[in-house]
Formats: sequence, C-alpha cells, structure tokens
Amino acid sequence: MSVESPNAAEQDPLEHQRAFMLHVHQQCSTPGGRAAVRSALIDPHQPFRAYEYLLNRIPRWTNRATERAYVLTAGMYAEQAPNPRLDRKPKPPAGLTAPVEGDRWRNVGWSLARAVHGKVLSEDTVKDRLLLMSRQDADALTRDLPPLVARLRAGDVPVVWPLLLRDLTRWVDHPTDTARAWTRAYYQYDHTTKTATATTEETS
Repeated sequence: MSVESPNAAEQDPLEHQRAFMLHVHQQCSTPGGRAAVRSALIDPHQPFRAYEYLLNRIPRWTNRATERAYVLTAGMYAEQAPNPRLDRKPKPPAGLTAPVEGDRWRNVGWSLARAVHGKVLSEDTVKDRLLLMSRQDADALTRDLPPLVARLRAGDVPVVWPLLLRDLTRWVDHPTDTARAWTRAYYQYDHTTKTATATTEETS
C-alpha cells in the first residue's frame, strides 16, 4: 500500500529554523552555553567561541554571510534567554517546540507594530527605523538589529525567532523583498490587532 506524502499546506515552512532555535534554547540552558552563544554578538564575523555550540546545526553548504545570520540570531536569542543560574530548566517559547497559528507572518514589522501599540517605541521612531533598514545591506543590519531586538524584548514585545532566522538568511540575497515584507507587516497590523493580541503569550 502506498503512503501518501503530507499535504503541503500541513507542512511546517519554518521546520528547519524552529529546530535550530530550539537547539539554541537548549544550549542556553547552562551558564557556559548561554555565555558562549551570547558572545557571538561581540563579533558575528568571528563567532569562534559559539561554534562549539552551534556549528553542528548550521547547514554545511552555507556561505559566510548566511552562517552569520544563524550566529547572529542565536546570539540575540541568548541575550534574551532566561538566566540558567536562576532557572535551571527554562521552558522554551511555544513557537520553538511547535508551529503557532499565523506565526510565519509575524515578522520584525509585526513586532514593531506591537511595540508602537504597546507604547514601547514611538511611531516616528519605528517608521524611521523601517526606512533605514530597507536601505541597509547585511553588514549594517548585523550591526543595528541586535539593540532593536533587545529593546523589543525589554518591553515584552514578542519576537518569532524561527521567522527572524528565516528572514535574516533571506536578507543576504533578497534584502529588498524581506524589507518589503517587514514594512507591509507593520502597516497592515491594524487589520489583525485582535488576532495578534490573542496570541501574545504563544509567540513571546
């Protein structure tokens, strides 16, 4: 008897990114692991200390720019991860263990809209930042994105980590398309506010 392949609509488009970020979460469950992964933010071009914890989960075929996207996302997550000295078994966000309905659309633009809605950031600041990012190459984004993500998480604004990883790897070859998706998500947020509000805890 033949076995039917899963329906494409039922497959998880972020499966690989979700698995990688869950691995990052697990590495951050010890003080040494979290410190090593977090050190990648010092210089994502030379993440030698983080390699021990990340390299076996980064596809071998990736070029240097794509590898940097993996390392950068992992470093940003580690910076915001629970302190394992205080919580020995931190629970991973729901979005790392299984798909959350709609999370593949909740990109950086969506998070920035949440920040404005929650008065974490001003509307003018966010609009200026979106415009700036739309003109940046991967090097500039690598420099400017970590403090922005830190600001969002400090304000309890949800970030969908697997989607962020997917977008940063896409930025290498498709920066304009990715920036457009972020900008569209920001300006379309008002149409999905009720849905977004209902899923805050699932995606943070």
